[in-house]
Amino acid sequence: MSWNQFTLSSAGSSDLSSRVAAVSRIDGSMEVWWVAPNGSVQGAYWYDGSPWKRYELAPAGSASVNGGIAAVSRIPGSMEVWFIGANGSVQDRYWYEGSTWQAFELAPPGSASVNGGIAAVSRIPGSMEVWFIGANGSVQDHYWYEGSTWQAFELSSAGTASTIGGIAAVSRIPGSMEVFFVGGNGSVQDRYWYEGSTWQAFELSPPNSASSTSGVAAVSRIPGSMEVWFVGPNGSVQDRYWYEGSTWQAFELAPAGSASTHTGIAAVSRIPGSMEMWFVGPNGSVQDRYWYEGSTWQAFELAPPGSASVTSGIAAVSRIPGSMEMWFVGGDASVQDHYWYDTSSKNFDQDLTTDIAIGGSAHVVMRQDGFFSFNTHAHDSGFDNIDYTISAAVLTPDGTVFTFQHSGHTEGTVAGLPFGTPDRNDDFTFTGNNPQITAKWDGILNGTFKADMQATDTLAAGITGALGDLVKAVLAAAGKAAADAVVKLVS
Repeated sequence: MSWNQFTLSSAGSSDLSSRVAAVSRIDGSMEVWWVAPNGSVQGAYWYDGSPWKRYELAPAGSASVNGGIAAVSRIPGSMEVWFIGANGSVQDRYWYEGSTWQAFELAPPGSASVNGGIAAVSRIPGSMEVWFIGANGSVQDHYWYEGSTWQAFELSSAGTASTIGGIAAVSRIPGSMEVFFVGGNGSVQDRYWYEGSTWQAFELSPPNSASSTSGVAAVSRIPGSMEVWFVGPNGSVQDRYWYEGSTWQAFELAPAGSASTHTGIAAVSRIPGSMEMWFVGPNGSVQDRYWYEGSTWQAFELAPPGSASVTSGIAAVSRIPGSMEMWFVGGDASVQDHYWYDTSSKNFDQDLTTDIAIGGSAHVVMRQDGFFSFNTHAHDSGFDNIDYTISAAVLTPDGTVFTFQHSGHTEGTVAGLPFGTPDRNDDFTFTGNNPQITAKWDGILNGTFKADMQATDTLAAGITGALGDLVKAVLAAAGKAAADAVVKLVS
């Protein structure tokens, strides 16, 4: 369960100020890009069962060695990478399975700050959106919808952004995007968009809150939450978080002097109940902060002093729920890889459908220490309000069944009539601890998972017997007549 490391690219292969970008387009693959001292863009890729391999994505002189780089994978068979050109252009490189990398210029010379950040998201499979800091301190937005060409507009006017600062973006639900960047006055700015409306703006953190050279990172671990991190002028690490139905809240994650004021920040949420983030310390160490639902933030030093360039970018992915991988530029201008596999937890997931206009998902995490979490999501896509029950069961080979159940309610179009917006989504999270998980751990690692959603509109009869039916189904699938024991964890 400990972190492991290796050198992905040798000393001198990266510029000390290079940002790093990474994606995992499928569970069994990862890809990483960085800028070399000669302004080329270098790539490395990994496929399960094969070693890491290297290639050159763009030749010498293509990229600003101080500029941002970003990447997304909008569908499993495609990747797209953007970087700031040495001439202040924005360059696009894209790949489709079965073809080679292709190139074009997304924005002409002089469009972007050669020291600024760039961010991208794909909120739906048929769309991508890219933001970068303009040479005049504006924030520029370029977007693409399948079947159309790239379009552009100015999201934030000249002078609003630091030309040497970071930018980050998330799409917490398919119909929304949010962008965060360091302001020209050291503030942190927020721009957000909801489908059917225009972009809106507000100041997330006041002037002088952020280092003007700070990176920014953001994740949305569940649809109803977002979390943002940036470095303060005093080298602290600041955290801002939001939960649906509440306002943005703030706290200091790491005290003054903890972080290089030029560092990049990276973060992932590998499971709904956890977040992990990394930054470079002023002494060239790499610091890790992690959070599990029901506990407080914890800290440790991932790499010792001198390991990282203090102007380094950082990138990270979680390609499967039980793994994280992160990359940074070493103090010797190498590219370093640190990776972690969870051998003490087990994740179970299933998408759920019904014969009426509601669907969802169930996610269970069980840990050897007895911890468990049960997360469900439901979405009403129809006219009626709908009551639903999601049931889940984990069956061990010796016949022990661990069960989980949640009943909830979603609103259909009718709830918004004649005015208003229905609450179509319902998300539920429950965490706990049970010693039976530890006692049956070997069986859980080899367990069988089954989940089910039963639903009815509010005019029909209630739902009964859902969990009992599911237990029978999971036993039948395993060829067992009866359970040895049933452990109800959530009911």
